[in-house]
Amino acid sequence: MERRAFFKGIAAAAAAAPLLPDVAAGLAERLGTLGQDVASASNERALWQRLRREFRLHPGLVHLNCGSIGATPRVVTDALTAYLAELEGNPLANTWGGLGNEMEIVRAKGAEFIGAELDEIALTRNTTEGMNHVASGLDLQPGDEVLTTNHEHGGGMVCWQHLARTRGVVVRYIKMPNPVRDAAQILQLVEDHLTPRTRVCSFCHIDTITGLQMPLAAIAALTRPRDILLVCDGAQAPGMLDVDVKALGVDTYASSSHKWMLAPKGTGLLYIRKEVQDRVRPVFTYSGYNVYSASSGTRNVPQIVAHGVAMEFHNTIGRPRIEARCRQLSTYARQRLAEIPQLTPITPTQRELSSGIVSFSLTSGSHSEVVAALQKHDIFLKPAQGTYAYVENAGVPKENYNAIRISTHIFNDETDIDRAVEALQQVLG
Repeated sequence: MERRAFFKGIAAAAAAAPLLPDVAAGLAERLGTLGQDVASASNERALWQRLRREFRLHPGLVHLNCGSIGATPRVVTDALTAYLAELEGNPLANTWGGLGNEMEIVRAKGAEFIGAELDEIALTRNTTEGMNHVASGLDLQPGDEVLTTNHEHGGGMVCWQHLARTRGVVVRYIKMPNPVRDAAQILQLVEDHLTPRTRVCSFCHIDTITGLQMPLAAIAALTRPRDILLVCDGAQAPGMLDVDVKALGVDTYASSSHKWMLAPKGTGLLYIRKEVQDRVRPVFTYSGYNVYSASSGTRNVPQIVAHGVAMEFHNTIGRPRIEARCRQLSTYARQRLAEIPQLTPITPTQRELSSGIVSFSLTSGSHSEVVAALQKHDIFLKPAQGTYAYVENAGVPKENYNAIRISTHIFNDETDIDRAVEALQQVLG
């Protein structure tokens, strides 16, 4: 499957030859060379060292915060520059024709990337925008309930808070356990909070604070028989996990491609399951799901077309292989960080509940100060938000886990983690 997807992508790049012959030929050659190098690597270490050269990260800089923003590979940034130059050479022809026509090819790639049908996918700028489209497209009435958690990111929570203010919708929060014991614990909490007025369950795929992977398929088994929409903030998954929205059972899925997919900043995907499209009707898709329409308006053509190149970069390496590497590095980070007595893990260890993100609470010191100190060593990770960050309801407990979050991707290796651990040991004394 990976090999077929790779050669299909090369063919798509070559198909653009009449429009941009030099760019298309260059893309096909570079992705082809990359694919051959991946296939012929003598061992895993050689493979990841080869892929590390694809990125523009400054020498000596350790980027361990892909959960906030990814590092885009050279083949994508080079394509973006070429596409921008082409568009500005003839902006009218290339916005609504020519290069602009390539945007629909990207939408098809996005559908394949997360296991959706073409008429279920729209291209957005980020997860927040996608979540806003979903919330604004629902006909919720005063007293209707949206069930979410106190761990959601603002991008997955503000849309419901807006409906609470403007339409009288009731937002109910599950207080997430920390750490989570097992999937059954989460499912019981969800079931315990469902009421006859629950219309929507809105959960992240990967918990932005802890890196927990929510058991969405099992949650869908609770919500779908009750005709409750299962809305997912998928900001942290595509490009890290090999996502299949059909297997997850979600009704909508919004994601940011500039994180783990390593696409240009300001790119994202929105999936709305065909069977619920009569219930989720944002203005953005009023004229259809095509990238350009009367209801979407003018789009950033070069950025979107380069988004497609980022997906081909992943397909060339193999999405399952990328997920395995992200998990491998995350496991190594967990093991090394466990050596520091001032750190307490808050990320589940079970494979089905874990991801490429691992978080640790500090038993002493401030997480923000520690992260700032690490930046002086050119090591960048994240002080994980607390539940206080976005919850407005005064009755919901607000907690600051004082945690640091490490996100590992294919441009990282074990030496990056070792450097971070050594610096942490110095900073924490």
